Amino acid sequence: MAERYEVEQQPRRTLWGKIRRIIWDDIQDPEERAFVRRLDIGLMSIAMLGYFVKYLSQANIANAYASGMKEDLNFKGNEYNTLLTMFTVGYVVGQFPGTLATVRISPSIWLPTCEVVWTALVMACAAAKNVHTLYGLRFIIGLLEASAYPGMLWVLGSWYGPAELGKRVVMFQATSSIGTMFSGYLQAAVHSGLNGKHGLAGWAWLFIFDGVICMPIAIAGFFLIPGTPNKVNPLARFYLRDQDIQAAQRRMERFKRAPTKGFTLDIFKKTFKSWIPWAFFVPYTCFVVGLGSYAYMNLWLKATPPWKGNVTAINVIPTGGYGLSIFMSLVYAWSSDALGTRWPICFIGGFPPLIGNIILATWPKKNSTKFAGFFLNFTATPIGAVMLAWINEIMASSGEARAITIGFLNTGAYTINAWAPNLIFPASQAPHYKAGYKVTAAFFAIWIISIPIIIVLLRTLSVPNFKQEIEEPESHGIESDRESEKLPDLENSLNRGLIISGVDGKATEPQ
Repeated sequence: MAERYEVEQQPRRTLWGKIRRIIWDDIQDPEERAFVRRLDIGLMSIAMLGYFVKYLSQANIANAYASGMKEDLNFKGNEYNTLLTMFTVGYVVGQFPGTLATVRISPSIWLPTCEVVWTALVMACAAAKNVHTLYGLRFIIGLLEASAYPGMLWVLGSWYGPAELGKRVVMFQATSSIGTMFSGYLQAAVHSGLNGKHGLAGWAWLFIFDGVICMPIAIAGFFLIPGTPNKVNPLARFYLRDQDIQAAQRRMERFKRAPTKGFTLDIFKKTFKSWIPWAFFVPYTCFVVGLGSYAYMNLWLKATPPWKGNVTAINVIPTGGYGLSIFMSLVYAWSSDALGTRWPICFIGGFPPLIGNIILATWPKKNSTKFAGFFLNFTATPIGAVMLAWINEIMASSGEARAITIGFLNTGAYTINAWAPNLIFPASQAPHYKAGYKVTAAFFAIWIISIPIIIVLLRTLSVPNFKQEIEEPESHGIESDRESEKLPDLENSLNRGLIISGVDGKATEPQ
């Protein structure tokens, strides 16, 4: 107990220190502060760049479709929906095994290897002569991209503490909007400058340029993804010193983030017997399916004067929504860590997209009102990341349980998302869908209702403590666990608040 934190010996923070803590971090120990700075330069940089190129290569299909691919490859009926579904099916199939492979093999090997291969296949899309070739390519690309999001979330949760994770996870998520924005600008640029050059259409050049941008970032992942604090990537030693690794291991003990010990049948059983994956499955699935509601904005622009036929406008105008998404990501990230709890952001963040979908469900006559509806839908993007950060911390007592839960939620949600858009947003009804925005409005309503239900469950039901079961079979009770969680200042608030989401201080400790 001698090594417990002595809160009274810590210097009082200045007003600027408190402000700086909210905006970014205010780590008191110089050695630890230097370590987190190095971690940001290495891990956060490659996490954000990797997710940026993931969405650059994922969003290009919509931009290419709206920029001439539909006509060149003779798309018919709902073939565009089928193309999107092929990617999603691959994404679903790869989610759970890919997340487990990230843990079992090593994130510094698995994640960049998948990225290198999918980048090559994205470039191969430029040579497609028919939609059936694209079906196969997009399935495999989805299969390989499936590990990127849950895998990197798991890695971030292995290195960052509760006062740091919220900002990093939401910023990581925000790069999806940056990638999608950039894809729109890139398609507009290549279509006007390269359309028809060397016998390739502008949409085909988009795939090639995506590959040129993505491949160096994919290769850099082998060197910048640090593995985990207990299994450090040797190629990352150029920016992580021995004292950094020791600091990381001490921090993970402090934050009760258990190191990986290997997957066992008991870990799977205990994880799925817990109420946590099943309770979070409902709102997270509603988020994933509902999130797609803004993706049809370019199809509306393509069918609506005065933008009809203007490829540049069709690709550029939706980027304003992605800019709004980035802004809201920063707001939610700061608010989440500053409040010391995740649930208010998850709850409040559901209202803007709910209103946006209600607006589009009424399909108002004024285009300006439709714009407002679409743009409100873009604000939904970061709330899913906040929820997964919350889950990362609830399941902190087992690295394997964190991976299983995150992988399960993404797999389950995208299993439904693989077929739901075909029913909700059939391409043959574009741009005015009979049921589409009514259904997605209902999904966001369910998301909002689910958050207080989860809070009640967290207060009344136990949270599994894998560490206690594996390492402390003769535990002396809850009081010793509570005593060990006396973390200073914001860390104390987050360590409890992120898990229990209490309003009045009453809570259920992890059991």
